[in-house]
Amino acid sequence: MEKPEEPKVEIDDLVGEMEMQTDMHRSYYDRETGEFVRVKDRAFMQVEDGKTLDDIDPSFEEQRRNLKLARDIWENDNYVQIPTQFEIHEWELMKDFCYTVDDENVRDDLLSAIHGNGAFRMFKDKISQHGVRQDWFDYKKERFAEIAKGWCDEHDLEYVEDG
Repeated sequence: MEKPEEPKVEIDDLVGEMEMQTDMHRSYYDRETGEFVRVKDRAFMQVEDGKTLDDIDPSFEEQRRNLKLARDIWENDNYVQIPTQFEIHEWELMKDFCYTVDDENVRDDLLSAIHGNGAFRMFKDKISQHGVRQDWFDYKKERFAEIAKGWCDEHDLEYVEDG
C-alpha cells in the first residue's frame, strides 16, 4: 500500500506558530495531519517521569490532553518541533533591522535601545517613536518566513507560500 502524500506546510501558518511560542510550551508540526500542536513542557517532564493518564485526575482535562499529546510526540516520529525562540534569535533580527534604517540618527538610536536591560521594550518604544514600527513588522515577518522555509527544507517538508 502506498504511503499517503504529506500535507504541505503553509508558511504563513508556520510563521504564526513561531511568533506565538513561549518558554512554557513546545510547538510541533504533525507530518500526517498538517496541523500544529502545542504541548506544555511540564507534560514532557511527566512523560519522562513515567506518568500515565491514570495518574491524572479525570477532571483535569487539559493536563490529560497535554500528557497524551506529549506521549504521542515522544513515541512517534511524525511530529517535528518548530524553531524555538532560542533558534530564532529575535535580538539578532532587531539588530539586523536597525542596519536597514537609512536615517543614521534613527539607526543609532535603535541600536542604542537594544543594549542593556529592557532591550525588547526599549526597541518597541523606539520603533514607534521613530515611525518605523510597520517597517519592523514587515522585516520580522519576512525574516521569520526565511527561517520557516529553511526549517521546512531541513526536515524535507514541502511548503506553500500564501500570496
